[in-house]
Formats: sequence, structure tokens, C-alpha cells
Amino acid sequence: MTWAKLTGAMVLASALIASLTVDTAQAVDLIPNGRAVTVQGQNNPAVDRDNVQEAVNKAALVGGAGTVQLVGTFDFGSCSLCVIIPGPITISGTGDPSVSDLAGAPTTVIKTTGSAPMAVLDTGGPTGNITIERIWFNGAQTMAVMMLQVRGTFTMFHNRISGVLPGNEFRFAVAGATVGPVPTEQSASIDAAFTRLGTQDGPKLTGAVVFDGNYIDNNVPMQSGDDNGFAFAQCHLSRIQIINNFIRAGEAVEIEGCRGPGAVYVIADNRIVQTPTVSNLAQLTDTPGFILHGGHPAAIKPIDAEAALIVIQNNQIDARNAPRTGVCIMTGNTNKESTTLIERNTCVMNGQFAAILGGWAGTPNFFNASYMQNATIRENRFLGRADLGFALLNFTYLKNSDMTLINKGHDNVLYNNDVRLFRATKAAVSLGLFTHDNLIVDDLRGDVVNRGMKNTIVRRPYSPLR
Repeated sequence: MTWAKLTGAMVLASALIASLTVDTAQAVDLIPNGRAVTVQGQNNPAVDRDNVQEAVNKAALVGGAGTVQLVGTFDFGSCSLCVIIPGPITISGTGDPSVSDLAGAPTTVIKTTGSAPMAVLDTGGPTGNITIERIWFNGAQTMAVMMLQVRGTFTMFHNRISGVLPGNEFRFAVAGATVGPVPTEQSASIDAAFTRLGTQDGPKLTGAVVFDGNYIDNNVPMQSGDDNGFAFAQCHLSRIQIINNFIRAGEAVEIEGCRGPGAVYVIADNRIVQTPTVSNLAQLTDTPGFILHGGHPAAIKPIDAEAALIVIQNNQIDARNAPRTGVCIMTGNTNKESTTLIERNTCVMNGQFAAILGGWAGTPNFFNASYMQNATIRENRFLGRADLGFALLNFTYLKNSDMTLINKGHDNVLYNNDVRLFRATKAAVSLGLFTHDNLIVDDLRGDVVNRGMKNTIVRRPYSPLR
């Protein structure tokens, strides 16, 4: 990576970071201006779901300015994909459930024992907007919000998600359409929705998503599996922006196997607390599982990505309760022209696997093996201890040799990180046999293992941030 390219990427990244009256006598009330529909929650599964769907359908008829105002508590019962949102539309609650202390604050609450109380099936054009804001999703099975189709921009702003129970060893706050196994009854609902509203052929997730200022804390123990905040798999989204959120999960941000060589992903200013949920993939890997190999869960994980630019910036990660196999940040991309920026993040660890891991083996039906290339890792702060500081390693997948990663990580630059209170117990830097042309200004405490070719290691012990 040239300094000109690096500087250009940094400039581009910097540019990118850049009261209704309710008639309680009626459950659904069309406001006279014809653009806003107000729904009063009845806390009754016999009527709440249908009332909200009716309001969404009404508001969608008026085009991009349609708004649904939800007030009170809604019980959707045991339905799955309860309310289908065709968009463009804004669905808004009351108060601000994203604050850490909700005492005495009136908020809009949606509860269900089924999966995905809201599902986005965007039927608008690329300039349309769907927004869900200021709603507390309190309880669901597997996930709270499902993205079936996004053509325009889908935004979630200042929502709260809690009490989601795992299903089939998977749990998500918000998930893309092809993530995880889908129960038979849910699959039938998805097929029916697409038959009525959607596009059967081609990629479903092609627009942009923005998740800003949400509070995610399911606070329900999960013994093993994938415990996720925001998750996407095989998407074609042009932009993914995840900013200013609080996320308690094993993997707070998971972007796997997504395509689009011009896409931009920004993961910035989030506060992340990893859970102790053990990987459900351990039985499928060698030596044994990830107890020795590590790599899962990762707090932030854009992997097998084709995006032009990935920015991971100013995130606060607490990994101390993560499994021994856990990682703070993992990336890997398949676009030779891509650029990744990992800067000004803080991660505190307590014996986990790695601070930064550049690549991982594939997982069938989710993503292919990939490695880090053209990444700049600078001005991050690492605290505590882990097996590895920065690593570009090979990984095997026990049951499918096609998923094995031969790590050819190259043209990555690591410098000026604050590691005064961090120690790598196995290797501060570990570069595999096929890595090449990486520049490491090593200020990590621990051994350096360099088996690659044309890698440059500059030792500068324990230097503080400048």
C-alpha cells in the first residue's frame, strides 16, 4: 500500500464519518393531514399485531412521507414476521428507550414470543427510506428485526432490543435475510411475503442500512452458539453504517460474505461488551475446536468482504468476559483494491485469543475463507492480555477442506498503537508462511514470529500514542 493511497483512504473515511396527540378511544387513528397514522397499544395479542399492520399499510399508501406513531405497549403474541414493512415509511415510538436508565420514562414497547416482530420488505426504489425509531423490542425468539429486502435506505435510530431468546443456537438483534437456519413456519411466511410484495430473483439486500444510537442488551444467558448484535450474510448492500450503539453480544457486528466492490462499511463510536457464549463451531474445527486455534467470537467481524472501504473507528470493546477463543477485531476481504482502516479503537482483554486477527477459515453456506489486505491499523489502545496481538494465520475447517484459509495477508501497515498496559503471551506479532509485504512498527509487548516473505518488522518497544 502506498502512502498516497493510505492518505486518500483516510481522507475518504473522515468524510464518511461524518409530538402527536393520541385518540385513545381508537386503536388506529388516521391523522387529518393524511400522512400520519397513530396506533394505541392494547397489550392484547388478539388485536395489536393486526392494528399495527393496518396502520403500516395505510401509511405506505401515501408514499415516502407516511408515518406510523406507536404509543403504549403492544403484545404480538406468538407470531413470527408479525408486521411486514413494505416502505417507504417511518415507524416511530415515544420517548427514548435507548437510554441506559428507563426509570419513569414512557416508551413504546413491542413484545412477542415469536421471531422477528418486524420484518423489512422494502418495495420502494433506491431513494426511498424506511425508518424504525424509538421502539423497545422486549422479547422475541431468535431475532427482533429481520431484513428480507432493502432497496433504499433502512434506518434504525434510538431503539432498544432486549430479552431475545436463542433459537437453534443462533440469536440476533437485527439480521439479514439469509442468516442462520430458518424454521419451517417462518420460511413459509417469508415465501408468502415475497410472493405478495417482493422480488424473487436476484439479491434482496442492495440498498443501504444505518443503525444509529440503539441499545442492545438481551441479558438472557446463552450456553453456546452465535450470539449476535447486527448480522449480515451474503448481502449486496452498498453501505452499512453502524454508529453510536451500545451492544452486548458475542459478536456485536457480523458482516459475512457480502458482495459489492464499491460498498462502504463504517463501524464507529460503538460501545461493545462481549458475552461469554461459547462458539457452536468448535466441534467442526481441528486441534480441538477453537480452544487452540481461536477466532470466534469476534466483537467486530467484517469477513470475506468485497467492499471498497471498511472503517472501524473509535469503538470501545470490553472483551474480558468473552470465551478464551474470542477476538476484538477480525477482518478479511476479497477485493484487491479495497482499503481497511482500523484506528482509535480501545479493547480490554483478559486472556482471549487475539486483539487483531487478519483472516479466518470459511463456514459453509455463510462465507468463504479470506485474509486481511491493504489495512492500516493505527492509534488503537489495547489493555490486558491475550495470546496474540496482531496475527495473520492459517485456519483449517475439519469437515470441508475448501473452507481452509491459507493466509496470504499483504500490504498491511500497523503502527503507533498504545500497548503500554497490554501483553501478548504467545506472540505480539505472528505472520504466517505465505504473508508478504506487511509493515509492522512493533510496539506490542511479546515475541515476534515472522515466517512470511518481504515483511518488514521495526521494533519500537512500548511506545505511547503520539
